[in-house]
Amino acid sequence: MVTRKDYTADAVEAAKSVLIELSHLLGEYRDNIVLIGGWVPELLIPQEPRPHVGSMDIDLALNHLKIQEEGYKLIEELLTSRGYYREEGKQPFIFFRDVPLHGSVIKVEVDLLSGEYEGTGKKHRTQVVQGMKARKARGCDLAFEMVSEVSVEGKIPGGGLDRVTIRVASIVPFLVMKGMALDDRLKEKDAWDIYYCLLAYPGGIDTLTKEFRPHLSHGLVQEGLAKIAKHFSSIEALGPKFVADFEEADDQEEVERITRDAFERINAFLKRLGIV
Repeated sequence: MVTRKDYTADAVEAAKSVLIELSHLLGEYRDNIVLIGGWVPELLIPQEPRPHVGSMDIDLALNHLKIQEEGYKLIEELLTSRGYYREEGKQPFIFFRDVPLHGSVIKVEVDLLSGEYEGTGKKHRTQVVQGMKARKARGCDLAFEMVSEVSVEGKIPGGGLDRVTIRVASIVPFLVMKGMALDDRLKEKDAWDIYYCLLAYPGGIDTLTKEFRPHLSHGLVQEGLAKIAKHFSSIEALGPKFVADFEEADDQEEVERITRDAFERINAFLKRLGIV
């Protein structure tokens, strides 16, 4: 089980440096690349007074419908030119970057993902982008339709301060995809990320409800919300338990408080939208 304590400052700092480097490195493709996954809340939501834990890896969504024409360099060539590599026996859509930091080397994983629609048939788990494979992710198609741009400053691997503008999935596709992920795997942080967004998003549940309402007729939005509802259906359900497990509170009273708050907060949001 991976909990908040596993998200060490060095691991998160290394991953953030890779994120900044990738945003610069793949700049000529930026219009067709969107950041999804665990970095989204930190970049979308003001970090005071309640900071997010960040992420220890990078999930990039590639628009397989648009990135077929070769740029000055292929994406794979750009990656390998900066030291990104695949590991034998690993999935072909996973790259790694070794980051020297504070006297040690931290290996950061980069996953290349894509939408499901068009491209390869339903039987295939991947899309083909410039000869590379990108793993299909349920709900990812929405990320290309609802994007926010965020300016981020930090050091790239090996040092050197850089400032980049990152195209980030907005809150609607992010939560939809988290609902899909929560239903598809056992990862405590998926549930915690959902809870964090409801807790920390500016304007809270009222604003989130307004963000979602225009998109409720979309099948993927309904599916993602239904999957969140499924796993937060009771205080004993997997969702609230995962939230408390990720927080790894020291005393039972705090565990019970977090569990109840996660259940009540997420159900209040879903009721506003008519999902439960």
